[in-house]
Amino acid sequence: MQTQINLRSPFYVKVEQANLTSVRLDLHVYTGTFVSNANVPDSTKRYQITKKPIGIKDFVVFEVSELIRDYLQIEFNGEYNGYNVWVNIIATAVGGSGTTTISPSIANGFTGFDGYGYFEEGANPIITTPVFLSNNTILKLDDSSISIPLNTSNVQSVAYLLNGEIVRIGMISTSTSSNEQIEYTTNGVNGSDSFQSRVIIAGGTFEDNVCLVGFEDDFILNDFDSIHVTYTDNDVSKVKILKVKNISECKYDPIKVTFVNKFGALQDIIFFKKSIEKTDVNGEEFKASVFDLDTLSYKTYKHQRTQFMVQGNDSYTMNTGYMPEDYNEVIEQLMLSEQVWATFVTDTEVLVRPLVPKTKSVTYKTSVNDKLIDYTIDFDIANNKINNIR
Repeated sequence: MQTQINLRSPFYVKVEQANLTSVRLDLHVYTGTFVSNANVPDSTKRYQITKKPIGIKDFVVFEVSELIRDYLQIEFNGEYNGYNVWVNIIATAVGGSGTTTISPSIANGFTGFDGYGYFEEGANPIITTPVFLSNNTILKLDDSSISIPLNTSNVQSVAYLLNGEIVRIGMISTSTSSNEQIEYTTNGVNGSDSFQSRVIIAGGTFEDNVCLVGFEDDFILNDFDSIHVTYTDNDVSKVKILKVKNISECKYDPIKVTFVNKFGALQDIIFFKKSIEKTDVNGEEFKASVFDLDTLSYKTYKHQRTQFMVQGNDSYTMNTGYMPEDYNEVIEQLMLSEQVWATFVTDTEVLVRPLVPKTKSVTYKTSVNDKLIDYTIDFDIANNKINNIR
């Protein structure tokens, strides 16, 4: 099994040997099917680096995460897909004697994730968790699906339960494909978060009516209150339990925000309460002469103050509503994410828009200090209002 490494944090490879002169490091990065070091083709080689030891030291150290991350691109268009890269490292010691020691072992290759470790987690953070989430409680909108990122290298099955009874179960298998190292298990249709969005994705037209509202008030589709994930840890079978809370929101239109979390997986957070949309406009201005010397007059409808290079940017202020305390970690990872999207559902389309968190400081709340926990976050839409792509 390949070691799973975080590419937003440094990853060091140490090559040690007595009387060492230099080390050549061949770095292979690719997607698709994994290939062992012995069979990796030259076409996947991205870098060849040679380093010499410093002074009388018998080792050299390479930092490779930034080089690898250049070849990892994550996208989100409403569908949850895995994005990872395979990494093979081949080290050749030159001029040394004795046994070459490489730490960590590079023999079995690596799986690159767009994640990171915290300072307190130490150097070379690796991923072993079965579920690529830090929170154990998940807030879900009534009659909506949720997508949970699972680690296919050690997860065996996932079960959805309601009041202790299994309502759905799925098997998870390992894969040698780079885009199947994360499996987004869902209780619904991928990219569909409500009855309305399911209709639109299927090509239909959503028409709201009193009967439908009454039906949704009386019945909850895709209902469950916990998810049990069975996985293997050092050849021992274990179960991780995620609690699920169904939230009913009748007044506001909830907005789903999807971001790349600390494990390099797509994670959702629902902003259930009030949202405010705003457009900021900026541009340049000059004063023009509108006076006609021939007639000694001017037209009163002409602009004396004239604008040019006018551009706008949309922004949103969103409120989470009340949430459990373990969502503090989710908010933190949202703020630290470099890739964020929002999904907006209208009567005719499901639209995914890229976001940039504009809020740069958050004071975390606790049940002891604040009783109820909620957050308001400002986002900018990550593109200009007027299309100026060239």
